[in-house]
Amino acid sequence: MQRRTFALQFTSIGAAVTAAPWLLAPAHAASVGQAAPDFSLSDVNGKTVKLSDFKGRPVVLEWNNPGCPFVRKHYGSGNLPALQKEFTGKGVVWLAINSTEDASADYKTPPQLARWMAEHKAAATAVLMDEDGKV
Repeated sequence: MQRRTFALQFTSIGAAVTAAPWLLAPAHAASVGQAAPDFSLSDVNGKTVKLSDFKGRPVVLEWNNPGCPFVRKHYGSGNLPALQKEFTGKGVVWLAINSTEDASADYKTPPQLARWMAEHKAAATAVLMDEDGKV
């Protein structure tokens, strides 16, 4: 009986810890059907880019991390760069946002990330840095 109680308590604590980030959603969270909250980030060349710069245009926000196996797969196969090229060619703004924190083993400096994106023939409108995960 004590083991079952311990297991239940341990599981409850684990669920609470796992759910905590979603329970503490930021006040500026996006809502379905509404425009995304404005933000500004530096691109890989140091230029500040604001979402509001593209008001009235369709915008794709892509979060990426070149160390992620799924990102490597879809950039490596050419799928994602082809999709970027297709839609930016139709006037869609494509913002690739790298939120990898600089302490991570997967982190690439802005010049390294720019090089990686060029090597993979990325066609994003801008490649943005978000090391502190504010967006």
